[in-house]
Amino acid sequence: MAIWYTDIALAQIQGQNFPGAKGEQQIIQPPYQQNNPLFEGTLEMIGTYIWTGSEAANDIINVGKLEAGYIVDPNGHVASGITAPATTLTVAIGDNDLGQPTSLPVPNPRAMIAQPTNFVAPTWVSGTTYVYGNVVADATSTPAFQVFTMVSATNSGSTAPHSAANTIWMPNSQRYSNSIDIHAASGNVAFTGGTQTYGGPASIVPQSTTPGQLPVGFDPSVALQYANQQYQIQNDCWFQALLLTVAAPVANTFSVFRVSLLASN
Repeated sequence: MAIWYTDIALAQIQGQNFPGAKGEQQIIQPPYQQNNPLFEGTLEMIGTYIWTGSEAANDIINVGKLEAGYIVDPNGHVASGITAPATTLTVAIGDNDLGQPTSLPVPNPRAMIAQPTNFVAPTWVSGTTYVYGNVVADATSTPAFQVFTMVSATNSGSTAPHSAANTIWMPNSQRYSNSIDIHAASGNVAFTGGTQTYGGPASIVPQSTTPGQLPVGFDPSVALQYANQQYQIQNDCWFQALLLTVAAPVANTFSVFRVSLLASN
């Protein structure tokens, strides 16, 4: 699995683009817009990805940074130029919020206030009782440690989340869109099938001492009420496209990811 970056994400990645950096994607030219919607007025992220020809299934494209407190509008689009980026190309659109630490944001050692503690989903454990809205990382998924939110009243039992995706567990990698076909030239494909309304109790109620679990004293009978909330980003994270299928990607073609953002904090 490789991780790739749009022009916006390259400008935002931590510790990148210093003189002499080798072996990683580099900014060829500055992005057309610097995306910090809280301050720049335009509540829209537009990330352009230039295909290298080396992409493969299960690779991830980091489109841009989402800051804590954002709500992402699932009515986004992926557009392409006059040359088809691949003969086969399907992607899912989501984020890695509550996943493994991403180094976003970089702590400021000179800050006079305490740095926030990121909330990270615990690893799924077979036989554990989970309820609506619990968030876990699946060590056996592809790619590994993909994050899932429980969306069913049925206990997961011994079935790993990736094996019960879209029935018991919702993959956060497709929070804003499940599989869409973006291989065609001059395409403008809308997100579809996203399940971002499953926010999980961690989005609404105080965190428990066990990350990803309901707080002590929280009534499980109302967990569904908290699960069915439009998802609000908990930690700074990456807005991502997961490549589901790829065949013959064409170097120097491009795809543009466009999504609107709401600052809810």
